[in-house]
Amino acid sequence: MTVCAQLQDLSRRLVARGERGRAVMIMPVRAGAGASWVSARLAANASRESGRPVWLYDLDFAANTQAGRTRLNGAAYDADFGTEPFWRADPEGSARLILRKVETAPVLVSVFERRPETLRRVVFTSAPAYWDRVRAACALALVDVPAGSPAATAIAGDLDGVILVGDAERTRRDEAEELADRIESAGGRVLGIVVNRAPGTDG
Repeated sequence: MTVCAQLQDLSRRLVARGERGRAVMIMPVRAGAGASWVSARLAANASRESGRPVWLYDLDFAANTQAGRTRLNGAAYDADFGTEPFWRADPEGSARLILRKVETAPVLVSVFERRPETLRRVVFTSAPAYWDRVRAACALALVDVPAGSPAATAIAGDLDGVILVGDAERTRRDEAEELADRIESAGGRVLGIVVNRAPGTDG
């Protein structure tokens, strides 16, 4: 089975059938494993599968990779939802997180906007009430977390699960197991691993 076919099946299983959606983290075992590609593909698949909005959070606030790889329309929605968010800017008010819709699909992608030369740092924190609001508003939220980000252990316990992404050519089993142990020690639940670039696949 190709990686694309595996992701089609995975997205089908991730989409909640009831009114309440799910929130799932996608994280690479090491940088360059292709987690952002996996996240984008899962989001597109899940939006078609459910017929409901899918939200794609990009926690690489420095690069906004997901927003940069697709065409977004002009509408912007505040991603705070009237509750404490899962991140804090220092100083307060120096940045905001918005959601913008992809032009060709019912997928909303996060965009991190900062005031030039004012933001000093971002701190990630547990915010279960925030993610409950997200689950009530969409079929599936996918949280694309870059390798080594402190967000992994800060918010993993608030989400419904974590999917790791490995590279068949470079990722070692002990690396994946060590990361899984860290996530589970922080209260997260590792659902499995997607392996990119395995022989006989198109990933």
